[in-house]
Order: sequence, then structure tokens, then C-alpha cells
Amino acid sequence: MKRISIATLLLILTNVLQTPASAIDGMRAASGGFTTAIHAVLWAAYEEKLFKKYGLDVEYLALNSGRLGMQMLLSDDVQVLFSTGVTVVTTNLQKADLAIIAGGLNFFPTKLVTRPEIKRAVDLKGKNLAVGGFGAANHMALLVALEKLGVNPKEVTIIQVGGAAAQMASLTKGLIQGLMFNEPQATIAIKKFGMQSLIDLMESKSPFPQNCFIVKRNFLDANRDKVTSFMKAIVEAIYLLKKDRALALSLIRKYIRVSEEEAAIGYDYYLAKHSEGILDLPDRRGLQFVIEETAKTNPNAAGQTPESLKLLDSSVLDELKKSGFVERVKK
Repeated sequence: MKRISIATLLLILTNVLQTPASAIDGMRAASGGFTTAIHAVLWAAYEEKLFKKYGLDVEYLALNSGRLGMQMLLSDDVQVLFSTGVTVVTTNLQKADLAIIAGGLNFFPTKLVTRPEIKRAVDLKGKNLAVGGFGAANHMALLVALEKLGVNPKEVTIIQVGGAAAQMASLTKGLIQGLMFNEPQATIAIKKFGMQSLIDLMESKSPFPQNCFIVKRNFLDANRDKVTSFMKAIVEAIYLLKKDRALALSLIRKYIRVSEEEAAIGYDYYLAKHSEGILDLPDRRGLQFVIEETAKTNPNAAGQTPESLKLLDSSVLDELKKSGFVERVKK
């Protein structure tokens, strides 16, 4: 496994470009942003050699952002990306041909975490709120949270702060007054630093493609057996983690460097309850929401649909389910 930041990207890409994916007997898979425990399905498949079990030599990359992951997917430096469906919408709008082949968290798993002095929604007015990137998943989550709280986005200042560590530091130092945090980062901010949660979007159950498995269609067409084997390892990892909590906690602690208690929060919040969301494609309504939000700043999105952008391909999941593979692994 490689953890990659922007600072080391040039070195990694230099190595990648010297060894093209086509010359490698295997695949590269990446997490685009990996601070939530749902990514443990990839960690388990990699660490427990489930990819090898299904005949694949997979190199796994842990990337700090979905946009970086998307750049590497488009340049064929990785072949499978686990990241937000937002990037698939924006990329296919630019005439790319990407397909979502499996889901993940199909809802907003985020809380609006604010400084202690922000006690009511009205206190947000005139304050600085952070997102990881404009147009990214947590930006859309923030807009939804503000709408539900009755706050006009024009009444706050939204700035970009990249990376969970930088976001936490900005919040605790008062450089920003609030942002959307996943678990366990939300609980860390609340318990360790006295912050508070104004709203938990998970409670709204609004459909949203927070995570999904993404491939290029030409790679899927030419390597369907590889992609199917890849997803077999992921499906087995889902049920392995549900049965082996200790393994899941050790992986969460290793990859996102949190305490046992914080790892348990991530496990309970994501893996125990929602990891089987991977077995379903993202809800069409969530994708349509992303398209409509994107259309507010990108006229190319106006009038588009998940079908016109060819966002979804259910064929791999359909095969795994119809063959009985999912039920066999589950038992």
C-alpha cells in the first residue's frame, strides 16, 4: 500500500510513467480520499491477499483526494478508483467514458461540525466554512446542510482547505468556524476539541453517491474477467470485515491513524451497518441531484441525466449476484 500526498505525487507519477500499466501483470486500484472506514474493504482485500486469491496482482494506492484519483484513472495510472460519484458526473460531462460498477455509501455520511461559539444555525452567518474542494462531495454536503438549517450560502464564506489534518487544525485554531466532517473525525473534533455538531446529514437519508467503484468503459470491455475478479475480492472483504471486527479495527487504525475507540466509531458507523451498500449501484436520485447541482455552475450539465451521461453499469454486480457468488461468500 502507498499513501500519497500532493508533495510526493511527482515522484510517484515518475515511477508510474516509467512502468506503464499495460506492462504490469496486474492492476492498480486507488482510494480517492481514504479517511472513512468504508475504504477498509479495499484494505482488507489487499492486506489479506484476497486479490491474489482471485488471480490478481493488485497494487493499492491511498490518495488524499478524489480529484487526484480521477486524474490517475484518466491517465491509466490506476484501473479502478473508489471515490465519490461526483467526479464521475463532472468528468463524463467533459466527454470521458467512465462507468460506476458498484456502490459504497449511498448517502451523505457527514456532520456539520462547528466551533463551540456556534450554537445555532443563525450563528453561522458571516462565518468561514471550509470544504475540501469546490464542487466536491463535501461541498455539496455543506450546501445541503445549510439549506436544511435555513441558512443562505451567500450569508457565509466558503473556502477550500485540503486534507483532514489541515481542516482539523484550521477549525481548532479558529481560522474557520465550521465544516463537514465524516466519522470518526467528527467525534474526534467533538470529544477532543470541544466542537459540536449542528446537523447530521446521515439522519436525512438523502440519496447521494458518496463512494463508488469507478472504471473506464474501455478497460471494462477489454478486461471484464479482471474487473469481475476484483469485485469478487471486494465482496469477500465486506463479509470478512463484518465477521472479524478485530481485523477491521486494526486496518482502520493502520490506515487512518486513529485510536481504538475512534476506529470502533468508524467501524460501527460505516462497515457494520452500510458496507453492503457496495452491492448496489448508487441511487439514481442521488446522481440526478449531483447533475442538477453541477448545472448551477456548469451549463453543460443542464438537461443531462444519469442515462445520458452513461454513469452506471450494473453488469459486474449482476453477474456476481446471478451466479450465486454473493450468497456463497455471505454464508
